[in-house]
Amino acid sequence: MKVLLVDDSSAIQQSFGALIATAPGVEVVGFAVDVASALEAVAQHRPDLVVLDARLRGQDRGLDVLLFVRQNYPGVKVIMFSQYAWASMRETHMQAGAVAYFDKAMEFHQARDYIAELSSAAAARPPPGL
Repeated sequence: MKVLLVDDSSAIQQSFGALIATAPGVEVVGFAVDVASALEAVAQHRPDLVVLDARLRGQDRGLDVLLFVRQNYPGVKVIMFSQYAWASMRETHMQAGAVAYFDKAMEFHQARDYIAELSSAAAARPPPGL
Protein backbone atom coordinates (compact mmCIF):
# COMPACT_ATOMS: atom_id res chain seq x y z
CA MET A 1 0.00 0.00 0.00
CA LYS A 2 1.46 3.33 -1.07
CA VAL A 3 0.90 6.10 1.50
CA LEU A 4 1.24 9.86 1.11
CA LEU A 5 1.63 11.81 4.37
CA VAL A 6 0.39 15.41 4.32
CA ASP A 7 1.35 17.41 7.40
CA ASP A 8 3.02 20.79 7.84
CA SER A 9 5.10 19.55 10.78
CA SER A 10 8.42 17.97 9.83
CA ALA A 11 8.47 16.26 13.24
CA ILE A 12 5.16 14.52 12.48
CA GLN A 13 6.33 13.65 8.97
CA GLN A 14 9.46 12.02 10.35
CA SER A 15 8.03 10.31 13.42
CA PHE A 16 4.67 9.18 12.06
CA GLY A 17 6.15 8.42 8.65
CA ALA A 18 8.70 6.11 10.29
CA LEU A 19 6.01 4.49 12.43
CA ILE A 20 3.60 3.71 9.60
CA ALA A 21 6.46 2.46 7.42
CA THR A 22 6.83 -0.40 9.95
CA ALA A 23 3.40 -1.73 9.01
CA PRO A 24 3.62 -4.77 6.72
CA GLY A 25 3.08 -3.89 3.08
CA VAL A 26 3.15 -0.13 3.68
CA GLU A 27 5.45 2.18 1.74
CA VAL A 28 5.51 5.92 2.42
CA VAL A 29 5.88 7.32 -1.10
CA GLY A 30 5.91 11.03 -0.33
CA PHE A 31 5.26 13.97 1.92
CA ALA A 32 3.46 17.28 1.44
CA VAL A 33 3.06 20.35 3.64
CA ASP A 34 0.19 22.35 2.12
CA VAL A 35 -2.74 22.05 -0.27
CA ALA A 36 -0.72 22.80 -3.42
CA SER A 37 2.05 20.31 -2.67
CA ALA A 38 -0.52 17.71 -1.56
CA LEU A 39 -2.45 17.92 -4.84
CA GLU A 40 0.80 17.68 -6.80
CA ALA A 41 1.99 14.70 -4.73
CA VAL A 42 -1.30 12.82 -5.18
CA ALA A 43 -1.05 13.23 -8.96
CA GLN A 44 2.63 12.27 -8.99
CA HIS A 45 2.63 9.30 -6.60
CA ARG A 46 -0.90 7.91 -7.07
CA PRO A 47 -1.06 6.67 -3.48
CA ASP A 48 -3.54 4.11 -2.20
CA LEU A 49 -3.93 6.13 0.99
CA VAL A 50 -3.45 9.76 2.00
CA VAL A 51 -2.87 10.49 5.69
CA LEU A 52 -3.93 14.11 5.97
CA ASP A 53 -3.69 16.81 8.62
CA ALA A 54 -6.95 18.77 8.99
CA ARG A 55 -5.12 22.10 9.23
CA LEU A 56 -2.08 22.89 7.16
CA ARG A 57 0.10 25.98 6.68
CA GLY A 58 -1.60 29.35 6.76
CA GLN A 59 -5.21 29.17 5.67
CA ASP A 60 -4.82 25.77 4.00
CA ARG A 61 -7.42 23.24 5.00
CA GLY A 62 -7.05 19.51 4.79
CA LEU A 63 -10.73 19.42 3.89
CA ASP A 64 -9.86 20.99 0.52
CA VAL A 65 -7.41 18.16 -0.19
CA LEU A 66 -9.92 15.55 1.00
CA LEU A 67 -12.65 16.89 -1.30
CA PHE A 68 -10.25 17.03 -4.27
CA VAL A 69 -9.05 13.48 -3.71
CA ARG A 70 -12.58 12.10 -3.29
CA GLN A 71 -13.72 13.82 -6.49
CA ASN A 72 -10.70 13.11 -8.70
CA TYR A 73 -9.25 9.89 -7.24
CA PRO A 74 -12.24 7.95 -5.86
CA GLY A 75 -10.17 4.81 -5.23
CA VAL A 76 -7.77 6.63 -2.90
CA LYS A 77 -8.63 6.39 0.78
CA VAL A 78 -8.06 9.37 3.09
CA ILE A 79 -7.40 9.21 6.81
CA MET A 80 -7.51 12.45 8.76
CA PHE A 81 -4.77 12.77 11.39
CA SER A 82 -5.12 15.96 13.40
CA GLN A 83 -4.48 17.66 16.70
CA TYR A 84 -8.08 18.93 16.54
CA ALA A 85 -10.20 16.15 17.98
CA TRP A 86 -13.42 18.17 18.09
CA ALA A 87 -16.50 16.09 17.35
CA SER A 88 -17.71 18.64 14.80
CA MET A 89 -14.44 18.50 12.87
CA ARG A 90 -14.40 14.72 12.96
CA GLU A 91 -17.99 14.61 11.68
CA THR A 92 -17.32 17.13 8.89
CA HIS A 93 -14.36 15.16 7.57
CA MET A 94 -16.07 11.79 7.85
CA GLN A 95 -19.12 13.11 5.98
CA ALA A 96 -16.78 14.47 3.28
CA GLY A 97 -15.40 10.98 2.69
CA ALA A 98 -12.55 10.31 5.11
CA VAL A 99 -12.40 6.65 6.14
CA ALA A 100 -11.11 7.50 9.62
CA TYR A 101 -10.15 10.46 11.83
CA PHE A 102 -7.41 10.14 14.45
CA ASP A 103 -6.19 12.51 17.17
CA LYS A 104 -2.43 13.08 16.82
CA ALA A 105 -1.99 13.54 20.54
CA MET A 106 -3.74 10.38 21.68
CA GLU A 107 -4.23 7.97 18.79
CA PHE A 108 -0.79 7.73 17.15
CA HIS A 109 -0.51 3.95 17.43
CA GLN A 110 -4.19 3.33 16.68
CA ALA A 111 -3.73 5.19 13.38
CA ARG A 112 -0.71 3.02 12.54
CA ASP A 113 -2.67 -0.15 13.36
CA TYR A 114 -5.60 1.00 11.21
CA ILE A 115 -3.24 1.63 8.28
CA ALA A 116 -1.76 -1.85 8.78
CA GLU A 117 -5.29 -3.31 8.65
CA LEU A 118 -6.04 -1.43 5.42
CA SER A 119 -2.79 -2.71 3.92
CA SER A 120 -3.56 -6.31 4.92
CA ALA A 121 -7.06 -6.07 3.48
CA ALA A 122 -5.71 -4.65 0.21
CA ALA A 123 -3.11 -7.41 -0.04
CA ALA A 124 -5.75 -10.10 0.50
CA ARG A 125 -7.91 -8.80 -2.37
CA PRO A 126 -7.36 -10.59 -5.69
CA PRO A 127 -6.09 -8.43 -8.55
CA PRO A 128 -8.77 -7.04 -10.91
CA GLY A 129 -9.72 -9.38 -13.72
CA LEU A 130 -9.24 -12.66 -11.82
